[in-house]
Amino acid sequence: MKQSPLFFSKELPGFGEIFRMLSYTEDIGSAAILSRATAGVVNQKAVFATPGSTGAVRLAMTKLVIPELPHVLRELEKDQK
Repeated sequence: MKQSPLFFSKELPGFGEIFRMLSYTEDIGSAAILSRATAGVVNQKAVFATPGSTGAVRLAMTKLVIPELPHVLRELEKDQK
């Protein structure tokens, strides 16, 4: 397994946790424990790191990123003030 090279100023630990849960229940079963999906903030930008398979990206985008993006952007705006 490789370590993520990203250095977040803030981490969003819930993203990886929920991604693994969704992967387990909706996609790949127990292999979800190997996922290194993570998210955080780098230079006031939200960064989402997912496995590279199309299924994983689709799962992350449709179930997590797109539904929460307005909320994430509002939180980033608050941090800039």
